[in-house]
Amino acid sequence: MALIDKLLARGAPSGAAQKRKTIVRVLLDDAGTVQDVVLKMSCGDPQKDARALEEVRAMRFPRGQIGSGTVRRWHELAYAVD
Repeated sequence: MALIDKLLARGAPSGAAQKRKTIVRVLLDDAGTVQDVVLKMSCGDPQKDARALEEVRAMRFPRGQIGSGTVRRWHELAYAVD
């Protein structure tokens, strides 16, 4: 598993297993800037889904790197909602 995938997997707050989650796909450029966010699975509440998409768009991530080159990739992120 790539480092960026490990960091994204830890993105949900602790105790999130008991909360409903919105699953999003996020496209990061080679600098770790969010380029696009797509809803993959709803938590069941459209307002919370919209808030999750908005907050993920504002996040910053570490550079995506494989070997000595940088990459632009899609990642899945589980976002816990209250």
